[in-house]
Amino acid sequence: MSGFGFQSPAQESIIIDAASGWPELSTGEFRQHRRIPEFFEEAVIADAINRSVAEIQQQLIKYVTGNSEDKDVTFTLSIGLVPDFSEQQISIYRGAVYARSHADLLGYFSAVDQKEAGNNKATDTAQQDAILAQSNRSVRLLLGLGRAGVHSL
Repeated sequence: MSGFGFQSPAQESIIIDAASGWPELSTGEFRQHRRIPEFFEEAVIADAINRSVAEIQQQLIKYVTGNSEDKDVTFTLSIGLVPDFSEQQISIYRGAVYARSHADLLGYFSAVDQKEAGNNKATDTAQQDAILAQSNRSVRLLLGLGRAGVHSL
């Protein structure tokens, strides 16, 4: 059989953050939500999701446990710094993580997918910034903040 038209077998989805108490995520769900083709390496996608989970969790925990008087956080943290998210907040959190992971992976996608006919725009910095902004808006929504804000340095 020739290499033309070869379809690699589907890789098994990797579960992310299953035991932490935070919402569980997966590479398979990420692929569905962000329309990621199956030929991208599952472990690379899992690594990006794990990085995004760490960034967003640190950001949420730091804000909630900080000394800021002007807080309108929309969730509470239980013992062990795990949020008590509603179903709606889980959806917002999932969107924040997956958007940040997608922005993180754009360089990888451009390096792997070099098809000229594919109209690949994965190297477009504006696209990466727009996707990262989606994540930031979701994080701000979870924190009870507006779409944009100015903070003291």
